[in-house]
Amino acid sequence: SAVRTACSALVALSLIGCGESSRGGPAPPGNATPLSAELTDFGPPPAMRSGPSARERGVRWLTFSSVLGGRVPAYLVEPRGDGPFPAVVFQHGRLGNRSQFLGEARQLRRHDVASLLLDAPWARPHGRRILTGRTSDALTLRQTVVDERRALDLLADRPEIDPHRLGVMGFSLGAVASAALLGVDHRIRCGVLASAGQRLAPLLQRFGGPRYLRAMAAFDPVRWIGGATARVLVQNGLLDRDFPPYDALARGRGGGVMYRAGHTLDLHAVRDREHWLEGCLAS
Repeated sequence: SAVRTACSALVALSLIGCGESSRGGPAPPGNATPLSAELTDFGPPPAMRSGPSARERGVRWLTFSSVLGGRVPAYLVEPRGDGPFPAVVFQHGRLGNRSQFLGEARQLRRHDVASLLLDAPWARPHGRRILTGRTSDALTLRQTVVDERRALDLLADRPEIDPHRLGVMGFSLGAVASAALLGVDHRIRCGVLASAGQRLAPLLQRFGGPRYLRAMAAFDPVRWIGGATARVLVQNGLLDRDFPPYDALARGRGGGVMYRAGHTLDLHAVRDREHWLEGCLAS
């Protein structure tokens, strides 16, 4: 409703939740904070529109409603057959879009894994911006996390998808959002976080001042990853200038791998996470 949407927007900026619970979704973690409750958007799967993609057979475009207004553009890549298949939600970084990881989705399809690739709010026409130096960036990240949650809802409701074999793969700012998602949504079996720091400050300090950094610190991955029940693979580059190695998320967590690569990592990292997801999501 309009009232709920307005309440959500106000709460995200103040980091004081007005979240609600329902029989339809996973329970928030036992150490739930107001923000973690606000990131857990219960309710029925979102309304969806879809059609075949002109790009290639086996790829469908779709859109679904976003909790903060507008629609989320996405690609759905599915294997042939009836399933049920495991599925992965992909979230790109600041400069990417839903096409960024289509190659990896195609590779997973060869191993009977479906993928749903989302446009983040900042990649959508007339969408919210990110890294503006304004505290509204926290609202943009909140929208990204909840949109990922709604993508999982959509997948879990499809008859060809196994709701017990869901994964998430986030890169850069997409990994920041996915770390929060892993901390609040315990349906996820497997998560990959590529090129994320333990904290956002090393990346953000050139964009805004203390008030901005305090607002964005609510999404520091180190705050959320401890609440994850999924198996998690963390990948970082030793030559990364955005999230420097001394604060890499892989340094502070078991299951982390450091590569001699920059922020975008390398083909070795891509192959590692593809193989890891295939094994982790196997029945």
